[in-house]
Amino acid sequence: MRYLINTALTCRLSQKWRRHGYCHLKRGEIMPDIINSVKEEFINEYIRKIDTAIETYNATIGSNDEIFDLVIEISNVFENDIPNLQTSVLIRTGTEIRDANIVRAMLIKYLADNGIEYKGKGIEENVKEKRFWNSFIHWFETELPGLELLDGKYLRWDNWDGGMWFIELDYDHEFTLYRGTVYPSSLKNNTGDFVDIKAFIEIAYKHWIINTGECHYKFTIEVNDRFKIFKLPYRLQNGIVIKQGYKSTSPIDKIINYRMFERKIQFSEEMINSKDIMEKKSALDFIIDALQYLISTKGDTRNEQYKALALSVSDNMDGKVYAVVKKELDELMKLSNEYFDVRHNDYLNAAKEKREPLNDSQFIEYLYNRAYSILYLLRLKS
Repeated sequence: MRYLINTALTCRLSQKWRRHGYCHLKRGEIMPDIINSVKEEFINEYIRKIDTAIETYNATIGSNDEIFDLVIEISNVFENDIPNLQTSVLIRTGTEIRDANIVRAMLIKYLADNGIEYKGKGIEENVKEKRFWNSFIHWFETELPGLELLDGKYLRWDNWDGGMWFIELDYDHEFTLYRGTVYPSSLKNNTGDFVDIKAFIEIAYKHWIINTGECHYKFTIEVNDRFKIFKLPYRLQNGIVIKQGYKSTSPIDKIINYRMFERKIQFSEEMINSKDIMEKKSALDFIIDALQYLISTKGDTRNEQYKALALSVSDNMDGKVYAVVKKELDELMKLSNEYFDVRHNDYLNAAKEKREPLNDSQFIEYLYNRAYSILYLLRLKS
Protein backbone atom coordinates (compact mmCIF):
# COMPACT_ATOMS: atom_id res chain seq x y z
CA MET A 1 0.00 0.00 0.00
CA ARG A 2 1.12 3.58 -0.66
CA TYR A 3 -0.20 6.79 0.80
CA LEU A 4 -0.24 10.51 0.08
CA ILE A 5 1.36 12.97 2.47
CA ASN A 6 -0.65 16.10 3.16
CA THR A 7 2.35 18.32 3.75
CA ALA A 8 0.62 21.28 5.36
CA LEU A 9 -1.30 19.15 7.84
CA THR A 10 1.76 17.11 8.75
CA CYS A 11 3.82 20.24 9.38
CA ARG A 12 1.17 21.64 11.71
CA LEU A 13 0.80 18.47 13.70
CA SER A 14 4.36 17.45 14.41
CA GLN A 15 7.53 19.41 14.98
CA LYS A 16 9.40 16.13 14.77
CA TRP A 17 8.20 15.50 11.23
CA ARG A 18 9.34 19.00 10.24
CA ARG A 19 12.81 18.45 11.67
CA HIS A 20 13.16 15.26 9.67
CA GLY A 21 12.36 16.92 6.38
CA TYR A 22 8.88 15.68 5.51
CA CYS A 23 7.76 19.24 4.81
CA HIS A 24 10.08 19.31 1.80
CA LEU A 25 7.69 16.89 0.07
CA LYS A 26 5.42 18.55 -2.45
CA ARG A 27 1.66 18.28 -2.14
CA GLY A 28 0.48 14.97 -3.56
CA GLU A 29 3.95 13.43 -3.59
CA ILE A 30 3.97 9.64 -3.09
CA MET A 31 5.95 8.16 -0.23
CA PRO A 32 6.62 4.44 0.36
CA ASP A 33 4.44 2.79 3.01
CA ILE A 34 7.23 2.33 5.52
CA ILE A 35 6.86 3.43 9.13
CA ASN A 36 10.19 4.87 10.19
CA SER A 37 11.14 5.77 13.74
CA VAL A 38 9.70 9.27 13.42
CA LYS A 39 6.26 8.15 12.35
CA GLU A 40 6.32 5.35 14.92
CA GLU A 41 6.96 7.89 17.65
CA PHE A 42 4.27 10.14 16.16
CA ILE A 43 1.73 7.31 16.51
CA ASN A 44 2.96 6.35 19.99
CA GLU A 45 2.56 9.96 21.08
CA TYR A 46 -1.09 9.87 20.05
CA ILE A 47 -1.59 6.61 21.94
CA ARG A 48 -0.13 8.24 25.04
CA LYS A 49 -2.47 11.20 24.58
CA ILE A 50 -5.41 8.79 24.45
CA ASP A 51 -4.22 7.13 27.68
CA THR A 52 -3.97 10.53 29.38
CA ALA A 53 -7.41 11.59 28.09
CA ILE A 54 -8.98 8.39 29.41
CA GLU A 55 -7.36 8.88 32.82
CA THR A 56 -8.54 12.50 32.90
CA TYR A 57 -12.05 11.52 31.87
CA ASN A 58 -12.30 8.83 34.55
CA ALA A 59 -11.09 11.26 37.21
CA THR A 60 -13.61 14.02 36.45
CA ILE A 61 -17.25 14.29 37.41
CA GLY A 62 -18.46 16.88 34.94
CA SER A 63 -18.58 16.83 31.15
CA ASN A 64 -15.24 16.47 29.42
CA ASP A 65 -14.92 17.18 25.68
CA GLU A 66 -11.16 16.55 25.49
CA ILE A 67 -11.56 12.88 24.71
CA PHE A 68 -13.92 13.46 21.76
CA ASP A 69 -11.77 16.29 20.42
CA LEU A 70 -8.77 13.95 20.43
CA VAL A 71 -10.68 11.07 18.82
CA ILE A 72 -11.84 13.33 15.99
CA GLU A 73 -8.35 14.78 15.51
CA ILE A 74 -6.78 11.32 15.22
CA SER A 75 -9.55 10.14 12.89
CA ASN A 76 -8.81 13.06 10.57
CA VAL A 77 -5.02 12.73 10.75
CA PHE A 78 -5.08 9.02 9.88
CA GLU A 79 -7.96 9.23 7.41
CA ASN A 80 -5.82 7.83 4.58
CA ASP A 81 -3.71 5.42 6.63
CA ILE A 82 -6.66 3.84 8.49
CA PRO A 83 -9.71 4.47 6.24
CA ASN A 84 -12.29 2.78 8.48
CA LEU A 85 -11.24 4.68 11.61
CA GLN A 86 -13.82 7.45 11.24
CA THR A 87 -16.71 5.04 10.76
CA SER A 88 -15.72 2.98 13.80
CA VAL A 89 -16.38 5.67 16.40
CA LEU A 90 -19.82 6.84 17.53
CA ILE A 91 -19.13 10.18 19.31
CA ARG A 92 -22.15 9.85 21.56
CA THR A 93 -22.74 10.47 25.23
CA GLY A 94 -21.58 7.36 27.03
CA THR A 95 -19.26 6.18 24.21
CA GLU A 96 -16.25 8.29 25.23
CA ILE A 97 -14.17 5.42 26.60
CA ARG A 98 -15.39 3.00 23.93
CA ASP A 99 -14.38 5.39 21.13
CA ALA A 100 -11.01 6.15 22.69
CA ASN A 101 -10.19 2.48 23.15
CA ILE A 102 -11.22 1.67 19.57
CA VAL A 103 -8.98 4.41 18.18
CA ARG A 104 -6.15 3.25 20.44
CA ALA A 105 -6.54 -0.37 19.34
CA MET A 106 -6.62 0.59 15.66
CA LEU A 107 -3.44 2.63 16.01
CA ILE A 108 -1.71 -0.32 17.70
CA LYS A 109 -2.98 -2.66 14.97
CA TYR A 110 -1.69 -0.25 12.32
CA LEU A 111 1.74 -0.47 13.92
CA ALA A 112 1.50 -4.27 14.04
CA ASP A 113 0.44 -4.46 10.39
CA ASN A 114 3.68 -2.66 9.58
CA GLY A 115 5.80 -5.03 11.66
CA ILE A 116 6.10 -2.84 14.77
CA GLU A 117 5.23 -4.13 18.23
CA TYR A 118 3.60 -1.65 20.58
CA LYS A 119 5.49 -1.74 23.87
CA GLY A 120 3.51 0.77 25.89
CA LYS A 121 1.24 0.10 28.82
CA GLY A 122 -2.10 -1.64 28.56
CA ILE A 123 -5.46 -0.06 29.33
CA GLU A 124 -7.31 -0.95 32.50
CA GLU A 125 -10.78 -2.22 31.68
CA ASN A 126 -14.09 -1.21 33.26
CA VAL A 127 -12.59 1.74 35.12
CA LYS A 128 -15.88 3.58 35.60
CA GLU A 129 -17.66 0.43 36.75
CA LYS A 130 -14.87 -0.34 39.23
CA ARG A 131 -14.94 3.16 40.68
CA PHE A 132 -18.71 3.10 40.90
CA TRP A 133 -18.70 -0.22 42.76
CA ASN A 134 -15.90 0.91 45.08
CA SER A 135 -17.90 4.01 45.99
CA PHE A 136 -21.28 2.28 46.16
CA ILE A 137 -20.29 -0.69 48.35
CA HIS A 138 -18.40 1.65 50.70
CA TRP A 139 -21.55 3.77 51.08
CA PHE A 140 -23.75 0.67 51.34
CA GLU A 141 -21.76 -0.88 54.17
CA THR A 142 -20.78 2.24 56.14
CA GLU A 143 -23.41 4.95 55.55
CA LEU A 144 -26.58 3.07 54.67
CA PRO A 145 -26.96 1.28 58.05
CA GLY A 146 -27.55 4.62 59.79
CA LEU A 147 -30.10 5.96 57.28
CA GLU A 148 -33.05 3.83 58.43
CA LEU A 149 -33.51 2.37 54.95
CA LEU A 150 -32.43 -1.23 55.55
CA ASP A 151 -34.75 -3.88 56.95
CA GLY A 152 -33.90 -4.30 60.63
CA LYS A 153 -33.12 -8.01 60.32
CA TYR A 154 -30.04 -7.10 58.28
CA LEU A 155 -28.67 -4.74 60.95
CA ARG A 156 -26.71 -5.20 64.15
CA TRP A 157 -26.20 -2.61 66.88
CA ASP A 158 -22.76 -2.35 68.48
CA ASN A 159 -22.38 -0.32 71.68
CA TRP A 160 -18.65 0.19 71.20
CA ASP A 161 -17.48 3.80 70.99
CA GLY A 162 -20.91 5.37 71.49
CA GLY A 163 -22.83 2.83 69.46
CA MET A 164 -23.17 2.21 65.73
CA TRP A 165 -25.28 0.18 63.33
CA PHE A 166 -23.55 -2.45 61.21
CA ILE A 167 -24.77 -4.50 58.27
CA GLU A 168 -25.27 -8.16 59.00
CA LEU A 169 -25.85 -9.61 55.54
CA ASP A 170 -24.73 -13.04 54.37
CA TYR A 171 -24.12 -12.18 50.72
CA ASP A 172 -23.57 -15.83 49.73
CA HIS A 173 -26.87 -16.86 51.29
CA GLU A 174 -28.79 -13.94 49.75
CA PHE A 175 -27.44 -14.48 46.23
CA THR A 176 -28.09 -18.22 46.44
CA LEU A 177 -31.63 -17.51 47.62
CA TYR A 178 -32.48 -14.90 44.98
CA ARG A 179 -30.14 -15.72 42.07
CA GLY A 180 -29.29 -19.39 42.60
CA THR A 181 -25.55 -18.68 42.78
CA VAL A 182 -23.04 -17.62 45.39
CA TYR A 183 -21.92 -14.03 45.83
CA PRO A 184 -20.03 -13.22 42.59
CA SER A 185 -16.25 -13.09 42.72
CA SER A 186 -16.42 -10.05 40.43
CA LEU A 187 -17.97 -8.08 43.30
CA LYS A 188 -15.53 -9.45 45.87
CA ASN A 189 -12.55 -8.55 43.68
CA ASN A 190 -14.12 -5.52 41.99
CA THR A 191 -13.50 -6.48 38.36
CA GLY A 192 -16.23 -4.12 37.14
CA ASP A 193 -18.70 -6.73 35.87
CA PHE A 194 -21.83 -4.60 35.53
CA VAL A 195 -24.17 -7.59 35.22
CA ASP A 196 -23.29 -8.56 38.79
CA ILE A 197 -23.44 -4.95 40.00
CA LYS A 198 -26.94 -4.70 38.53
CA ALA A 199 -28.00 -7.91 40.29
CA PHE A 200 -26.75 -6.62 43.66
CA ILE A 201 -28.63 -3.33 43.37
CA GLU A 202 -31.87 -4.99 42.29
CA ILE A 203 -31.71 -7.58 45.09
CA ALA A 204 -31.03 -4.81 47.60
CA TYR A 205 -33.99 -2.75 46.38
CA LYS A 206 -36.45 -5.66 46.41
CA HIS A 207 -35.34 -7.64 49.45
CA TRP A 208 -33.09 -5.61 51.77
CA ILE A 209 -34.50 -2.08 51.71
CA ILE A 210 -37.57 -1.44 53.87
CA ASN A 211 -40.63 -1.97 51.70
CA THR A 212 -42.05 1.56 51.72
CA GLY A 213 -42.27 4.15 48.96
CA GLU A 214 -40.14 6.62 50.89
CA CYS A 215 -37.30 4.16 51.55
CA HIS A 216 -37.28 2.89 47.98
CA TYR A 217 -37.26 6.48 46.72
CA LYS A 218 -34.29 7.51 48.90
CA PHE A 219 -32.33 4.40 47.90
CA THR A 220 -33.09 5.06 44.23
CA ILE A 221 -31.82 8.64 44.51
CA GLU A 222 -28.54 7.46 46.09
CA VAL A 223 -27.97 4.88 43.35
CA ASN A 224 -28.81 7.22 40.47
CA ASP A 225 -26.64 10.01 41.86
CA ARG A 226 -23.69 7.64 41.78
CA PHE A 227 -24.48 6.51 38.25
CA LYS A 228 -24.34 10.16 37.25
CA ILE A 229 -21.14 10.91 39.16
CA PHE A 230 -19.30 8.01 37.55
CA LYS A 231 -20.81 8.64 34.10
CA LEU A 232 -22.51 5.29 33.78
CA PRO A 233 -25.49 5.41 31.35
CA TYR A 234 -27.90 3.66 33.73
CA ARG A 235 -30.62 4.53 36.18
CA LEU A 236 -32.55 2.62 38.82
CA GLN A 237 -36.26 2.81 38.05
CA ASN A 238 -38.92 0.94 40.03
CA GLY A 239 -36.31 -1.48 41.31
CA ILE A 240 -34.83 -2.30 37.89
CA VAL A 241 -31.51 -0.97 36.56
CA ILE A 242 -32.14 0.17 32.99
CA LYS A 243 -29.85 1.60 30.36
CA GLN A 244 -30.58 5.16 29.33
CA GLY A 245 -30.81 6.49 25.81
CA TYR A 246 -32.77 5.85 22.64
CA LYS A 247 -34.08 2.28 22.55
CA SER A 248 -32.80 0.80 19.31
CA THR A 249 -30.72 -2.09 18.04
CA SER A 250 -29.25 0.22 15.38
CA PRO A 251 -26.28 2.32 16.55
CA ILE A 252 -25.30 5.66 15.06
CA ASP A 253 -22.18 4.92 13.02
CA LYS A 254 -21.30 8.28 11.50
CA ILE A 255 -20.26 11.76 12.64
CA ILE A 256 -22.09 14.59 10.88
CA ASN A 257 -20.51 17.68 12.45
CA TYR A 258 -19.15 17.48 15.96
CA ARG A 259 -19.05 21.19 16.81
CA MET A 260 -22.36 22.22 15.25
CA PHE A 261 -24.32 19.00 15.72
CA GLU A 262 -22.94 16.09 17.75
CA ARG A 263 -21.80 18.21 20.70
CA LYS A 264 -25.24 19.77 21.09
CA ILE A 265 -26.86 16.34 21.20
CA GLN A 266 -24.29 15.22 23.74
CA PHE A 267 -24.95 18.20 26.02
CA SER A 268 -28.70 17.74 25.70
CA GLU A 269 -28.51 14.10 26.78
CA GLU A 270 -26.77 15.12 29.98
CA MET A 271 -29.01 18.08 30.78
CA ILE A 272 -32.44 16.54 30.14
CA ASN A 273 -31.98 14.30 33.20
CA SER A 274 -31.40 17.27 35.48
CA LYS A 275 -33.95 18.10 38.19
CA ASP A 276 -33.53 21.79 37.32
CA ILE A 277 -36.24 22.92 34.89
CA MET A 278 -33.93 25.51 33.32
CA GLU A 279 -31.42 22.80 32.46
CA LYS A 280 -34.23 20.72 30.97
CA LYS A 281 -35.21 23.71 28.84
CA SER A 282 -31.58 24.12 27.77
CA ALA A 283 -31.56 20.45 26.75
CA LEU A 284 -34.64 21.08 24.61
CA ASP A 285 -32.95 24.13 23.08
CA PHE A 286 -29.87 22.06 22.21
CA ILE A 287 -31.79 19.17 20.62
CA ILE A 288 -33.92 21.56 18.55
CA ASP A 289 -30.75 23.42 17.51
CA ALA A 290 -29.26 20.13 16.35
CA LEU A 291 -32.42 19.27 14.40
CA GLN A 292 -32.46 22.76 12.88
CA TYR A 293 -28.83 22.32 11.78
CA LEU A 294 -29.57 19.00 10.07
CA ILE A 295 -32.59 20.49 8.32
CA SER A 296 -30.55 23.48 7.10
CA THR A 297 -28.07 21.22 5.29
CA LYS A 298 -30.70 19.75 2.95
CA GLY A 299 -31.84 22.59 0.71
CA ASP A 300 -32.71 26.27 0.37
CA THR A 301 -36.37 26.28 1.37
CA ARG A 302 -38.18 24.60 4.24
CA ASN A 303 -40.27 22.50 1.89
CA GLU A 304 -37.17 21.29 0.02
CA GLN A 305 -35.43 20.49 3.28
CA TYR A 306 -38.34 18.54 4.76
CA LYS A 307 -38.80 16.71 1.48
CA ALA A 308 -35.13 15.68 1.28
CA LEU A 309 -35.10 14.37 4.85
CA ALA A 310 -38.40 12.52 4.42
CA LEU A 311 -37.04 10.91 1.24
CA SER A 312 -34.01 9.71 3.19
CA VAL A 313 -36.42 7.63 5.29
CA SER A 314 -38.80 6.55 2.51
CA ASP A 315 -38.48 7.12 -1.24
CA ASN A 316 -42.23 6.61 -1.73
CA MET A 317 -43.60 10.15 -1.79
CA ASP A 318 -47.14 8.80 -1.88
CA GLY A 319 -46.60 6.59 1.17
CA LYS A 320 -47.57 7.24 4.76
CA VAL A 321 -44.01 6.95 6.14
CA TYR A 322 -42.86 9.82 3.92
CA ALA A 323 -45.90 11.88 4.93
CA VAL A 324 -45.42 11.22 8.66
CA VAL A 325 -41.74 12.23 8.65
CA LYS A 326 -42.35 15.38 6.61
CA LYS A 327 -45.26 16.43 8.82
CA GLU A 328 -43.34 15.70 12.03
CA LEU A 329 -40.47 17.96 10.95
CA ASP A 330 -42.89 20.75 10.12
CA GLU A 331 -44.74 20.40 13.44
CA LEU A 332 -41.57 20.31 15.56
CA MET A 333 -40.30 23.50 13.93
CA LYS A 334 -43.66 25.19 14.51
CA LEU A 335 -43.71 24.07 18.15
CA SER A 336 -40.21 25.42 18.78
CA ASN A 337 -40.35 28.60 16.68
CA GLU A 338 -43.96 29.72 17.04
CA TYR A 339 -45.77 28.05 19.94
CA PHE A 340 -43.33 27.96 22.85
CA ASP A 341 -40.31 29.85 24.19
CA VAL A 342 -37.81 27.34 22.78
CA ARG A 343 -34.57 29.04 21.67
CA HIS A 344 -36.44 32.38 21.51
CA ASN A 345 -36.75 35.12 24.12
CA ASP A 346 -39.14 37.29 22.12
CA TYR A 347 -42.61 37.54 23.63
CA LEU A 348 -44.24 37.48 20.16
CA ASN A 349 -43.45 35.16 17.26
CA ALA A 350 -43.09 36.21 13.62
CA ALA A 351 -46.87 36.24 13.23
CA LYS A 352 -47.15 38.60 16.25
CA GLU A 353 -48.73 35.84 18.34
CA LYS A 354 -47.78 35.18 21.93
CA ARG A 355 -45.26 32.44 22.63
CA GLU A 356 -46.29 30.33 25.60
CA PRO A 357 -43.62 29.77 28.30
CA LEU A 358 -42.70 26.17 29.09
CA ASN A 359 -42.91 25.50 32.82
CA ASP A 360 -43.91 21.83 32.92
CA SER A 361 -40.90 19.52 33.27
CA GLN A 362 -42.77 16.49 31.98
CA PHE A 363 -44.02 18.32 28.90
CA ILE A 364 -40.49 19.57 28.22
CA GLU A 365 -39.30 15.96 28.39
CA TYR A 366 -42.08 14.95 25.98
CA LEU A 367 -41.01 17.57 23.43
CA TYR A 368 -37.36 16.64 23.92
CA ASN A 369 -37.96 12.93 23.34
CA ARG A 370 -40.15 13.66 20.34
CA ALA A 371 -37.37 15.73 18.72
CA TYR A 372 -34.70 13.25 19.82
CA SER A 373 -36.58 10.34 18.22
CA ILE A 374 -37.01 11.91 14.79
CA LEU A 375 -33.42 13.16 14.90
CA TYR A 376 -32.14 9.67 15.72
CA LEU A 377 -34.11 8.20 12.82
CA LEU A 378 -32.81 10.82 10.40
CA ARG A 379 -29.22 10.22 11.51
CA LEU A 380 -29.61 6.51 10.85
CA LYS A 381 -31.04 7.13 7.41
CA SER A 382 -28.96 10.11 6.24
